[in-house]
Amino acid sequence: MSSTLEQVIYDANHQLQEHPLFGVLSELVYVHCNSKLPPETWAQLHESRFQAALHVNHKKKLSVDEWVYILALGHLHVAMEHLLVNPKTESHKLHACYHAAHHFVQQMNIGKRPANMLDSDGIGGKLASWINDSRPHYMPYEKQERWQAVFDRALNAAAQAALAQIAYHSDKRSPVSINLRDANLWIINSFPLLSALASSFILIENADICKQMHIDIAAIHPVLKEVYIHPRWHFSKPQMIFILLHEYLHIGLRHDIREQGRDPYYWNVACDYVINGWLMEMAIGEMPVVGMLYDPKQAGRSAEEIYDDILQNVNWQRRLKREKTPRGDGRPDIISDKPPAWWISGDGVSLDEFYRYSIVEGLEYAEKRGRGDFPAGLVEEIRAISQPPIPWDVQLTEWLDQYFPPLEKRRSYARASRRQSSTPDIPRPSWSYNLDSGKERTFGVLLDTSGSMSRSELAKALGAIAAYAQSREVRFIRLVYCDAIPYDAGYVEVEALLHQVEVKGRGGTVLQPAINLLEKAKDFPARGPLLIISDGYFEAIRVRMEHAYLLSQGCRLAFKTPAPVFYFD
Repeated sequence: MSSTLEQVIYDANHQLQEHPLFGVLSELVYVHCNSKLPPETWAQLHESRFQAALHVNHKKKLSVDEWVYILALGHLHVAMEHLLVNPKTESHKLHACYHAAHHFVQQMNIGKRPANMLDSDGIGGKLASWINDSRPHYMPYEKQERWQAVFDRALNAAAQAALAQIAYHSDKRSPVSINLRDANLWIINSFPLLSALASSFILIENADICKQMHIDIAAIHPVLKEVYIHPRWHFSKPQMIFILLHEYLHIGLRHDIREQGRDPYYWNVACDYVINGWLMEMAIGEMPVVGMLYDPKQAGRSAEEIYDDILQNVNWQRRLKREKTPRGDGRPDIISDKPPAWWISGDGVSLDEFYRYSIVEGLEYAEKRGRGDFPAGLVEEIRAISQPPIPWDVQLTEWLDQYFPPLEKRRSYARASRRQSSTPDIPRPSWSYNLDSGKERTFGVLLDTSGSMSRSELAKALGAIAAYAQSREVRFIRLVYCDAIPYDAGYVEVEALLHQVEVKGRGGTVLQPAINLLEKAKDFPARGPLLIISDGYFEAIRVRMEHAYLLSQGCRLAFKTPAPVFYFD
C-alpha cells in the first residue's frame, strides 16, 4: 500500500471532518483503506452493530477533493439509513438512494465528483455486507442515540454554522462591532419569529455612511436589505437586540407598504409606539435612552388608530417634532425608496412576499416549539399580514352587490320563445329579466376631474365600474364631473363609460356642490348609492346618502369617514 495514497485519503477524511455536518456524521463511520476491493469499486460499506466501516479502494488514484466527494457519499448513505435497504428485493429503492446521496453532496458543493462516476455507481455499485434485520442500530454513546437522530443533530449543527456565518457577515465598507454581531446572532439562534429576516439583512456600522444617509441612530432599508447603526453611541448587546428587533419588526409587519399615502414621519412614529410597546411587554433586550418612542397609554392600539389621533392633535404633533425616532429628529427610520418593478411582481418570490412569509413562518415555528409568548396584538397583526389582500375591484363589487341584488327571470307570453317555430300549435313563453323601468336601477358616480387625477387613473376606475354595471344589468349611471364647479352629465349608458365619456374640468377640487346637486335631484334615488372617485385632495364633505370612496393607490383621505374606501392600483 502506497503511503502517498494513504496520506491523500487521510487528508480527505480530515478535510471532511472539518465540515460542521460531516464532522458529526464521522462519529458514525470509520474510514479504512482496503487493498482487496475489486478494481471497479470505489468504496464499500460494512455495517456492524455499533459503527459502519467505509472501506475505500486506495488503488484508485484520485485527488483529495475527489476522495472528499466519495467519503461524503459514504457518510450520507449511513446517515440516511440506506443500509437498511435490501438490494435483492428493493433494487428500485437502492437506485433512489444513490441519486439522493449524489444530489445532496452536489447541492452542498462538497469535494469534486470523479469524472467517470455515474449516479448509479453509488459506493462501488452496491452497498455490500450489512445486517438486514429488524434490530435497531445504535451508536456507542451513553444515551444510545439512533442513527437517524445523529443525522438530525448533524443537520442542526450545519444550519447553526451557516446562520452564524451569515450573522457575522458585514458589508466591506463597515467593520461591525462585537455587540452588534452578537445581538444579531442571538436573534437568529434564539428568536425564531424574526430569525429569517435577521439572517437576510446586512449589518452596516459606519459613521460616514450614516452621515451621508442622515441617520443619527439606526435605520433600515427594505429594498437594499441593509440595517444601519451609527457607531458613536456604543450600545450594549441588550440595547443592540432591542434596536435590531425594532427594525426587523418594521419590515416583517410591512409598515413601509402600509403607509398608503400617510405622512411618512407621523406614520413611522405611530408604528414605533406599537412596536416598542410590544418589545417592552415581552421584556426582550434593553430599550436605549435615545431614539425610542414609548408610551404605556398607547398599549393595545393599532398604528392606524394612533396615526389618526396624531393628525387631530396639534399639541402632539408639536411635541413629536422634538422627539427622536431611531433615525433622528423628524425622520422615519424606514428608508422607503420607490420600490422597483420586481418588488410587486415578477418571476420568483418578491421581497414583499419574502418578508411576509418570513415573519409568518417564524411565528408558526415559535408557537409549535413553545419558544415564548407574544403580545396578542402582534400575533393578530402577523395573522392579518399572512392573508393576501382582497383585490380592490372585488371589494367594490361586494359593496355594490348589496344595492343591486340579482334580477329574477320571469316567463311572459308577451313575446314568443325562440323555439316557438318548432311547435306552432303550442304557445311557448319567453324568459326575460324584470328590468326596472327607466333609471331606478342605477347609482351615481362623482368623478374628480382636477388636474391631480391622471387620465389613466380615471380610465382604470371607469372601466371597473362599467364592467360591474354590465354584469348586474345596470343600464344607466348618473355621472357628475367635479373640479371647481360641478358638471352634471345626466344619465349615461354604461357602455359609454368605456369610450365615449368626455372629461370636463381639470381645475381645482371642490366636491360639496356636486354632492348637493345629486341630493337635491328629483330623478336620483334619495339613498344613492354614490361612488366618489378622487385622489383624496379635498376638504371634508357632508354626504347623507349611501356612498363610498375610490382612491388611487398611495392616496389618503384627509379626514375620518365611516364610508368604505377602496384603493385601485
